[in-house]
Amino acid sequence: MRHVYENVPGIGDLVISRHAQIELATDNIKQEDIDRILFEEYEDVPDGIGVMWRQRCGVRLVIVLKPQPFRGAALVVTGYRIQGQKRVRA
Repeated sequence: MRHVYENVPGIGDLVISRHAQIELATDNIKQEDIDRILFEEYEDVPDGIGVMWRQRCGVRLVIVLKPQPFRGAALVVTGYRIQGQKRVRA
């Protein structure tokens, strides 16, 4: 699995942590899915100071924009599949 990305739109350089690599592999998230989330159409959701989600097609990546100590790249700390919420009929 590729773990270093350069010039990701809206982020810059990005690294996927070992923990996130294991989580992505466990959820059977393919390399192509990760590439699509990072470089094609995506939805960015801010989640506090310096943290955001980037998601697409049922997969979410949690990204720390300036991890400490900062080594010049944002860090994907985890990734997982998300399920749509069920709706109740009245």
